[in-house]
Amino acid sequence: MTQENVDALRRSNKAFNDGDLDGALEIYDPQVVYHEQPGTPLDTAEVLRGLDQVRTSLISYLAEFPDFHSEIDELVDAGEKVICVQRWTGTGRGSGLSVDLEEVIVFTFENGKIIEGRVHPDRASALKAAGLSE
Repeated sequence: MTQENVDALRRSNKAFNDGDLDGALEIYDPQVVYHEQPGTPLDTAEVLRGLDQVRTSLISYLAEFPDFHSEIDELVDAGEKVICVQRWTGTGRGSGLSVDLEEVIVFTFENGKIIEGRVHPDRASALKAAGLSE
């Protein structure tokens, strides 16, 4: 089912960029655990537990960066894991400052749903975490 997982991430990203948050979150398991990293635009390094917390986090980003947008640079199929290298861009509502953030996430799938997302500092550490090498 690995190509299906890659395709699901592409569809989710497109839905997010089209303003369809519900569509973007369809691939997440209700009990998903998402590990953020320090240094995000809102500096919210934390563990999000459950779909409601993931949704709330995304809504807070969109409130601060109304044009928040994600472009996938690379998807690496690693069995039940998919490494997603993406770039987030947006402009702060109040400040007018632009954000341009590369994020590398290892998504773990089970039965076609994301059960875990873990942000890594770089591609090499994400590959290692997924059991792959450069």
